[in-house]
Amino acid sequence: MLRERYARQINSLREDLLRMGSMVEQALLRALHALETWDALEAARVSDDDPKIDAAWRDLEERTIRLLATQQPIVASDLRLITTVTAIAGELERIGDYANSIARRVRRAVRRPKLLLPPPQINEMATLAIQMVNTSLEAFLRQDTDLAHGLTATDERVDELEDRLREHLIAEAQARPEQIEAIIDLLEVVHALERSADRATNIGERVIYLCTSSMETIN
Repeated sequence: MLRERYARQINSLREDLLRMGSMVEQALLRALHALETWDALEAARVSDDDPKIDAAWRDLEERTIRLLATQQPIVASDLRLITTVTAIAGELERIGDYANSIARRVRRAVRRPKLLLPPPQINEMATLAIQMVNTSLEAFLRQDTDLAHGLTATDERVDELEDRLREHLIAEAQARPEQIEAIIDLLEVVHALERSADRATNIGERVIYLCTSSMETIN
């Protein structure tokens, strides 16, 4: 009976992590939609929902600690799962923070007298970052190391776009100093997207560890 309850707790951790992942994906999608449409209300909703992501992270951490403290002995595969859930939840919480950062930049931008349209490469970068978050969670769900390894190529493309966008925006700042604040906002959006992609590769590394019991760097 105790082991059945333990098995249910393990399954619940997995399911709630995926639920948290869905919340984070939606936050990132909504923040980027707010940027695309300059929708301050949508951006405000992203910020308002950020505490729910934080609460989900804290809940998962507390439950994993409780499991480690009360269920002994824990077999190696379950121990890997528990520590992986904790690590991935932390990565997701940070991606949620990046979504909130983008939303805050949108809210700041729309208060200015003139908007600065984001370069089109930001859309490509955003699409890839969201795809990477989705792929990393799919890799966890399936325990698929091939999916996890596939994140590397996409991350390299995100890094290329980041370099190009930074170069373009810095040149814009030099040519149009009157719009420096708006350009800084866009640089912060680029940074948030690049970091979200990096966090997705971190999740991929945790999936590889879960499946193989060895740590591997794919970023």
